[in-house]
Amino acid sequence: MFYTNVDENCSNDNISQNVSVKLYETEWRYLFNITNTNELRTTAIKAKLRTSRFRSLCWRLLLEILPPDSTKWLMAIEKYRSLYEQIKSTHDNDPHAQDSGPDDPLSQHEDSIWKQYFKDIELKKVIEQDVVRTSPGVEFFGTEKIRKIMIDILFCYSREHPDLCYRQGMHEILAPLLFVLHCDHQALLHVLEQSSSDVSDLIKKILDPAYLEADAYSLFNIIMEVMKDYYNINDFIVSAPKPTEHVKTTSSTSNSEVVQKLSKIRDTMLTKHDPELYGHLLDLDISFTTFGVRWLRLLFGGEFSSMDLLVLWDAIFATSPQDFALVNHIFVAMLVLIRIQLLKSDNTDCLKHLMRYPHVDVMTVIEYALHMFDPKMYKLPSIINSLKHDKSENIKSNVTDHQPERPSKLNTYLPRPTRNSADDLLELCRIKLLQYHSILNPVVPIQNKEARQALTGMLELCGMLNSRPGIIEMGKDVVRSTTTPIDTLLTPETPEGGPLLPPPASAITMKVFRKTENSSDSQIQGAPTKNPLKQMKRF
Repeated sequence: MFYTNVDENCSNDNISQNVSVKLYETEWRYLFNITNTNELRTTAIKAKLRTSRFRSLCWRLLLEILPPDSTKWLMAIEKYRSLYEQIKSTHDNDPHAQDSGPDDPLSQHEDSIWKQYFKDIELKKVIEQDVVRTSPGVEFFGTEKIRKIMIDILFCYSREHPDLCYRQGMHEILAPLLFVLHCDHQALLHVLEQSSSDVSDLIKKILDPAYLEADAYSLFNIIMEVMKDYYNINDFIVSAPKPTEHVKTTSSTSNSEVVQKLSKIRDTMLTKHDPELYGHLLDLDISFTTFGVRWLRLLFGGEFSSMDLLVLWDAIFATSPQDFALVNHIFVAMLVLIRIQLLKSDNTDCLKHLMRYPHVDVMTVIEYALHMFDPKMYKLPSIINSLKHDKSENIKSNVTDHQPERPSKLNTYLPRPTRNSADDLLELCRIKLLQYHSILNPVVPIQNKEARQALTGMLELCGMLNSRPGIIEMGKDVVRSTTTPIDTLLTPETPEGGPLLPPPASAITMKVFRKTENSSDSQIQGAPTKNPLKQMKRF
């Protein structure tokens, strides 16, 4: 047991604190009370880690950085942290801080400390150019601390892998890893503020914020070990011309691993699952390297919102951690889900759709990719048949138009637009409110009118916060979508049918939390006037 028992007879002032600790404990047990990772992989594939406070630990288990046996976790984590400190120390060669002997700043000798020092400075400048452009709309990545951590991690990785070194796009792989670790650290700190004595030393050490950099490096290193072939490519080298020659552009892309992978996706997989779309793209001479290199290098980071991207990575890490085999199927699924737009487009418009990928439901992408990956285990999403057989112009294709512009140049990684950042926040708030409602609803007595009214208000807020079409829209009745899965909450008590959904618009009277008409003050009618948790003691 990782926590001490919560006293059911504790004072009302401590109820909220104990609830926070209890929920933290419940999720820990639900995720990690396992003998192998199969159950955890199923949880990740079904998008049940969306609101998890231990996602970074789940990823380390799914990627087999940590063994299934939890008694060995701390030893393994300390080993990786110690290794990173050694790597960082090894490449910290500042001649100003050590005796360089006969070596001097002008030396061109291969073993010269000064020569390596100047090369390291140039490498860090190249890395910094990308790091400062990472998610410019997110305050977390704009802090000096996080930027320095990113530069140090990418620098150490580059020095450890001189054959690959640093390539544009690597910072986009590192950024989500740092963010997920940071979120888990913040969740722990929040629980510690509530009741620090109840949290086990094991969790404190595993999620110690002081080791953010080292833990991020271990994740980044193992992911890049699988993805390095996506980056092992010479990006269009321009050779210096002689006076009598024209400028010649050469590239090693024809023999690179990433181009071979793209050829396999196009000529083997797409032609099998959608020959009509394959023929159309072939007729238009659409080069898969134009958009595909970006898709693979960023692991689809430029095509999905941040919250959806993490769900996509959950499935990739859980399904095929050794080779990320699901990536190929996700690639095909993304093409098929916008097949109607592509089939109706010429070369220019097709490239626009592929370079500025429209918004699609990430769960539909995952479900179709899983079906292609293992048809016997995963069923075909119903929308796929509709897309392939309905030829009408008015077909509902699960796609939203008018997306923000994306870079159109091959292998140019400008900062990704912060599209849908507000929607991401609204969606997260809605999910958390539903989670709180599902936990409180069964235990709040009917007699406690203040608390029941607050619960009703939570559902109303969920309806107002919803940013996904097809679920609910305030002020009108909307048919619920049968193709958009609803996130199952991460608690053992979650009913089989999934979490409670907001009522249809016609069932909401808008009487909860409304401002009194013609009122000159700021009083909100319907808001609880007393602490609902304290009121529960009466019953």
